[in-house]
Amino acid sequence: MSAMIGALAAIREPARFGALVMVGPSPRSIDDEGYVGGFSAADSDELLESLDGNYLGWSSAMAPVIVGNPERPELGAELTNSFCRADPEIAKRFATVTFMSDNRADLPRVPVRSLILQCSEDVIAPVEVGTFVHENIPASELVLTRATGHCPNLTAPRAVRRRTRTRRDGGRRLVISPMP
Repeated sequence: MSAMIGALAAIREPARFGALVMVGPSPRSIDDEGYVGGFSAADSDELLESLDGNYLGWSSAMAPVIVGNPERPELGAELTNSFCRADPEIAKRFATVTFMSDNRADLPRVPVRSLILQCSEDVIAPVEVGTFVHENIPASELVLTRATGHCPNLTAPRAVRRRTRTRRDGGRRLVISPMP
């Protein structure tokens, strides 16, 4: 969702952005005709009902799935702890917005170059989603990272760092991708 928030912000205030780095972007989580989002409508409804009925249980069950590295349970625990520190009511609203949003039509309007970092195995935003985002943002580059899960900042931080760097420029922090 943060990638789509960044895209919408860049559309609204393009002068504030030099570039975007979109990690596992998903303009729509729910599959649609001709579009793979990662979840069926029924799956999405079931996840939201589960979250609404037992937020802590949902957090404990879903965080390891989202992280996607069963051989590194400490990463799932880290994300679980992060979820459990969140206000459950706010988290439920955020999850509803995340699963129900459809920002596909916004992608062609992204006015800045965009680096799309896509994990090779991501149950939340499959490779098809990253490909769709790349095909619909005019100045974009898709980099498939050999990483598992939806949180490469936790599971493959070196791979994320290799693809991005930051610098100061005119008082604004810009993210510079490896694009020419």
